[in-house]
Amino acid sequence: MTYFMVTAFFPTEKSEEVGKKLTSGTLPKLPDFVKQLYIFVATAGEIKTYTLYEVPDEKMHEGIIAISTRYAGYFGIDGFKYTVEPVLTAKEALPMIGLG
Repeated sequence: MTYFMVTAFFPTEKSEEVGKKLTSGTLPKLPDFVKQLYIFVATAGEIKTYTLYEVPDEKMHEGIIAISTRYAGYFGIDGFKYTVEPVLTAKEALPMIGLG
């Protein structure tokens, strides 16, 4: 499996607008093979969300496009920004430092 972490940021005063967009049904749907595992929210002067997605390795390219396309649906909200990063589990990362 491949994992993607999306980190999104937006001003607190835009929270209602982001919430309305999320629940409006206008954001592109994710394909069935993209699984949203967790969503975490932090507040420290702005809203910061972390969302972890799981995608089969053979669908990695299609998965990152689908995730990015969905988040692009927020572009009209002033101050909204996001990043999509592939992430590894600790077990997968150990060989990178000679321990696996």
